[in-house]
Amino acid sequence: MLPLAPIFIRSKEILLELSNLLDEERVAFGGLNSDIILSLAEQKKLLLEEMNALNEKRIKVLIKFDIVDRKNPTEQEFKSWLAKQDNSLDDIRQLMQECESALQECKTKNHSNARILNTLQKRNKSLFELLQGHNNKNKVYTARGATHPVSSKHTLGRA
Repeated sequence: MLPLAPIFIRSKEILLELSNLLDEERVAFGGLNSDIILSLAEQKKLLLEEMNALNEKRIKVLIKFDIVDRKNPTEQEFKSWLAKQDNSLDDIRQLMQECESALQECKTKNHSNARILNTLQKRNKSLFELLQGHNNKNKVYTARGATHPVSSKHTLGRA
């Protein structure tokens, strides 16, 4: 019997923890709390490092049992092998499907958070430029052909 069930069980746990962290991150973006955002980023990093270690362990097990190619192991190769096996590996199939579903949920949440972060960064950049008196519309060309913003005399700092 393949010792893959504990690897998939822990992978599923990590993905569920990651999903919760992504939910917390979204809330932290709404509250603009940088300390919480940085803490969550560190927690996500640790979980992803553990997930990478589990994937490496899983690949080593699959190579050891000659299920995947030693030089170029692929996920599809493992899935094809698993599909050909009898019902004794149904628990592995179920765990793998649950992991894939949780991974897809994490990807969706991460993409959503990335869009929120991008919007916040653009807004902060615009506000910073406004405070400095820069405006994207007020640019002139330098002697070398690059653009350079023109300072406004009506900056917020001078008001």
